[in-house]
Amino acid sequence: MASFTRSGVERVGVALVPAGVGGVLLYAVLGGFGAGSLFATAVSITVAVAGALWLSGRLPADLSGALRRHTLLAVLWCVVGVGAVGATARLATFMVDETRATNSVFPFDDFFVHHSCLSAHYQSARLHRAGVPNVYERTNFEGPNGEPKFVGRFVTDVFIYPPPFLLLSRLGLALSENFAAWRAVWFGLEGAIIAGALLAVALWIGGRIGRKAVLLSPIIWLSLPLLLTLQFGNFQLVAIAGAMLAMLAFERGRHAAGGALLAALVLSKIFPGILVLLLMFQRRWRSLVWTAGFGVLFLGLAFAVLGAAPFRAMISYNVPRLSSGAALETQFAHPDAIAANHAVYGVVQKLSLLGVPGMSQGTAVAVSWLYTAVLIVFAALGARASNERLPRALVWLALLHLGSLRSPFTPDVYAQFPLLWISVLVLAGLEWRGRRPIAVLGLILLANVIVPTVPLMPVSALLGITLAYQVLFLAFCLWVLVAQWRRGAGGMPADAPG
Repeated sequence: MASFTRSGVERVGVALVPAGVGGVLLYAVLGGFGAGSLFATAVSITVAVAGALWLSGRLPADLSGALRRHTLLAVLWCVVGVGAVGATARLATFMVDETRATNSVFPFDDFFVHHSCLSAHYQSARLHRAGVPNVYERTNFEGPNGEPKFVGRFVTDVFIYPPPFLLLSRLGLALSENFAAWRAVWFGLEGAIIAGALLAVALWIGGRIGRKAVLLSPIIWLSLPLLLTLQFGNFQLVAIAGAMLAMLAFERGRHAAGGALLAALVLSKIFPGILVLLLMFQRRWRSLVWTAGFGVLFLGLAFAVLGAAPFRAMISYNVPRLSSGAALETQFAHPDAIAANHAVYGVVQKLSLLGVPGMSQGTAVAVSWLYTAVLIVFAALGARASNERLPRALVWLALLHLGSLRSPFTPDVYAQFPLLWISVLVLAGLEWRGRRPIAVLGLILLANVIVPTVPLMPVSALLGITLAYQVLFLAFCLWVLVAQWRRGAGGMPADAPG
């Protein structure tokens, strides 16, 4: 009985980390809705404790015992877990109160402090409500020469998302005209979706590997890419986490839920559509039918609610500018933005600035279209991966990451999040001895390197270094994908992850 009690206490202790993060996210949501700090804190602590008690009964049975057997790892895990809760709490104060910039992730970098991807959605919703026919027109968000326009203290970002995303933005505007409330509430909701997906995937994998993935998840949460993307409010991480949840729904036979979620994400961010290709190659027709059905439904709803104007502007104005990279010309005017770009388009940009002949904008466009064809091959490889759960999760993440690189601009701030998730799952599937775990830990550290806008070194050196680790990350992701294909096609190779 004593052993059971001790184990129960330990499991509650483990559960307090995700529950504590959840409590902090709730604090931000309550703050966004105008709750006082004392009330929000009291409610958040209460919910965190209740959540820890509830979650402790659903964690793997031997989770606490695994920490008890490895004292050093237990200490490190506690440090990372407490750090994850603390870093979230610190950032939450900035998300609730924009004047507390010292609590932002990179307070020394003026761009990071005053950048908000969410501002594009806020402004585009206001433009659409005002009857502006082309919500994608660049000068609606910045001056003719790229001069910044502001929403409060934040520089307005350019809107480039497909029209159906305006449904969510218009709903947000109907609920609140206060952009500060948008920031706080979206921070809490986005964080909850990502945290839920990290935990759900680990628990779905199950067994020893799933247990290790649960324990390693705070590494992802404490990472700079995740925290900075939460600060920016960019939708990219939700698209990745949501697509993983959609695939889990399909695995559990919940085809309607999975189809609705995946269809919404494809219509919002395009790149999750690579999972539709995967489903086609796997001949999972029921999942495809539900996804297609909801896609038609959401498109019809968007057309009925938003009208034809955003769709005409998307086709005639935004798509050509996205294909050529012109939609992001303001960002591409800065070498540090190009250095941070992990897209395939960015490889050509970096080579051009390093003086390699023939690396023109036309070359970048041609390479991007060639890469589109290569993505089909990637999806076909993924369809033949092992049926074990870890390989399937790795394939989904690898395809999502590779698909996201088709965009002309995939900055390191959120490009490295799926790489961190992949690395943690690979690490969970390895025996922790020899050089391979050390190599994966090295990749995790490297994936936390973010290019700030403050000058660090000569531009040529920055471009060379970022190009090198961009190629390294791409090679790692391809290795993971091919390893799962080889594992499914003819047995586990000696050097494969998992």
